[in-house]
Amino acid sequence: MHRSNPTRKNRFIAIAIGLVYCWFGALKFVPNLSPAEDLAKNTIHHLTFGMIPDEVSIILLAFWEVGLGFLLVFGFFRRQAVLLALAHMVCTFAPLFFFPNDVFGEEPLSLTLVGQYIMKNIIIIAALVAIYERKQVFEKKDLPLKNQKEGYSQGLLFGKNLFKKAS
Repeated sequence: MHRSNPTRKNRFIAIAIGLVYCWFGALKFVPNLSPAEDLAKNTIHHLTFGMIPDEVSIILLAFWEVGLGFLLVFGFFRRQAVLLALAHMVCTFAPLFFFPNDVFGEEPLSLTLVGQYIMKNIIIIAALVAIYERKQVFEKKDLPLKNQKEGYSQGLLFGKNLFKKAS
């Protein structure tokens, strides 16, 4: 039975998310082209207490999204890109609290198109968590010892020989 390579799958997921980021971000460079432009401007306005003008905030968001897209597509700084994307995704849920009338329908548990647009980000968050690469941490015991005579004390004292005279 053939098993697929998890690294290849993660690469595919990163490219897919990166393409979505590039596409959605690029739309924000052109005024009134992105269907999420007003939602993004209003959300950033609330998050920054109006300190960033709407026309500037949408361009900054466009750079942010396209930049993240390139990092994910080309595999540069994968860990950092995933963390930045996760931070961005958390912010996309702010309209649930700021603009509940725009997000929720009149029936219980119903969502408007804006609400559905926001809630689909749960899938992106799950994919980002799946491709996040934890930093490799090596334990001292895996490292070769420089001097086998000091092996016991180095193993016990995490690499320091406290019994040796300082010279």
